[in-house]
Amino acid sequence: MASYEAIANRPGAYRVVLEECAEGVYVNVFEQASSTEPYIDILQDDLEMAKRSCKHRYGIEEHQWRPIPDVDWHAPPGPGKS
Repeated sequence: MASYEAIANRPGAYRVVLEECAEGVYVNVFEQASSTEPYIDILQDDLEMAKRSCKHRYGIEEHQWRPIPDVDWHAPPGPGKS
């Protein structure tokens, strides 16, 4: 599945990463440029809905999204992880 990133540069939402997965698309919101993990994640039904939500909430336009290497903050933990 694919992942996309856009810089919102708004208070409380510096960066947004869309993470496609089997159950839909996670909208991962990073509070600051230095944040290493999202502090908000919202599951949307599909990529179109996720992008529409980000345009409404964070002012991110279609041309701002860029593909990035896949991320997987929502994968089930592997052996020995919790």
